[in-house]
Amino acid sequence: MIDTPSSSLDKQPIGNVKDTPSIKDSTTLPPAKVVADDQEHDHPIHPLAQLSSPRKNFLLFIFSVATFVDICNVSGAAVAVAEISMDIKLGVSQVVWIITSYSLCFAAFLLFAGRLSDLFPAQIVFEAGFLSLGIISLITSFVTSSKYGFLVLRGLGGICGAMTIPSAFHLVVHMFPNTEQQQKKLALMSLAGGLGNVLGLVLAGLCMEASYKWFFRLIAIICTTFTIATIILLPYTGSSYSTKHDAIPRWRRMDVPGVILMMGSLICFILALTQGPIDGWDSASFIAPLVISVPLGIAFFFWESRIPPRTAVLPSSIWKITNIIILSLAVMVAFPFWATSQLAYSTWWQEVYGWSPLHVAAAMLPQGIVCLLAAAFAQAVPQVLTKPRWTIAGGMILIVIAEILQIFSDGGPGNKYWRFCFPAFVIGSFGAMLVYFASGINIVTYGPPEMAGVMGAWVNVLAQVAGAITMAVQAGLQDTTSVPPKWSKSGSRTWYFMIAWTVVLAMQFVVFYKEPGTPEEEHELARKRILEKDGDIGV
Repeated sequence: MIDTPSSSLDKQPIGNVKDTPSIKDSTTLPPAKVVADDQEHDHPIHPLAQLSSPRKNFLLFIFSVATFVDICNVSGAAVAVAEISMDIKLGVSQVVWIITSYSLCFAAFLLFAGRLSDLFPAQIVFEAGFLSLGIISLITSFVTSSKYGFLVLRGLGGICGAMTIPSAFHLVVHMFPNTEQQQKKLALMSLAGGLGNVLGLVLAGLCMEASYKWFFRLIAIICTTFTIATIILLPYTGSSYSTKHDAIPRWRRMDVPGVILMMGSLICFILALTQGPIDGWDSASFIAPLVISVPLGIAFFFWESRIPPRTAVLPSSIWKITNIIILSLAVMVAFPFWATSQLAYSTWWQEVYGWSPLHVAAAMLPQGIVCLLAAAFAQAVPQVLTKPRWTIAGGMILIVIAEILQIFSDGGPGNKYWRFCFPAFVIGSFGAMLVYFASGINIVTYGPPEMAGVMGAWVNVLAQVAGAITMAVQAGLQDTTSVPPKWSKSGSRTWYFMIAWTVVLAMQFVVFYKEPGTPEEEHELARKRILEKDGDIGV
């Protein structure tokens, strides 16, 4: 998964808004830009930028470790779901909650965590989130007698994990203010996320040689150790938020109502999709949360459109950016491919074939390794990012080919792993990574730089929510009548659904994509549209 600079919100306006002639010379300069100019002169060099290079690089390593851990909590859990579900007595269709309870809360809280990092000292947000994730992981390893307690703790862990991502990007942006150097450092953090997707499987497999509980205990040790190192090495610099020229109180800019509406809508929606196949599509446990989720979702977007953009957790001004809607939908293709395939095969291999978790992790490794190769390919071939129409269309074709191969894999027995699963993992992961790079990075690139924090958080939210939705649908398609289960009635159904999901999102992108101008031209056009509608820049 790509991690984008989701908390550079209050850094970016300082340089980019101020240096834009059409905005600076305007006679109706919004208050937000006055604050930015004032802060630029008061603090020409951020204290974090003055740290020694070894100290900054080690802190960057810690922030990368936090990114690594967040991805491990998803990919590692995919290997352990079979053992965990038996231990805490989850039904076949309920095992998806072992992953979605974490990823859903992570996604729902991410935008709010970015807001906290902008309004309060980012180092406190990071340290609190990282340490809390360690403590909760340790407690989780001992709560195996109650499925509800386990799933609640996983959700709390997702909230804590969300606190580390935007705050880490916020701190890195200030530590490395030079644009070229900053991009390289942020790329290293993104690489850590890719490594988490690979090594999370291996770490979980190794830990499960003893017990899956040691996976959570290892996470606890990592979080606690590096939190202590952060407290020692990272100086307290306070908050970058200032009320000198802004009459809006800090508490109003946290947008608590928006966060509550968004989390409520997402949780009810996924709960409905999960409970439908268990209790029936005409049951109250499906209909009630679905009915509740719809008005909550509508209320969220209505609320965000009515409040001042600078106080919104998801400013309505982002919809003024070229191609934002179709690119957002394209982002929702890649992560579901990894999530559904890892969950389906890791569970099938352990429960049907009796494979060990370490064996499962080794069989899944091609997915993660190819992701790293795709990332290197994107760096070597700039057209991957500058020609998104062809990159995204081509990547989606590769994903469809991979899904077709998985239909005929029969779960990968014998040489069918090498004939179907292995090429599907290689082809599909390469395509998914290209799609994710092209869509996610173009969302951030073509949004005005002063909105980079919002755009980066939005990309991560879309990826997590898409994975949660598709895994919930996958759970509803599982065969619970045959003993042993049949691949044609379980796994294959998932891939037919994923083919339809991918094709629909690919078609909307190819049909509606508009060839944009240069990023600078698009920034100006977006700013103009935002100013005409909202009267300020929107952050």
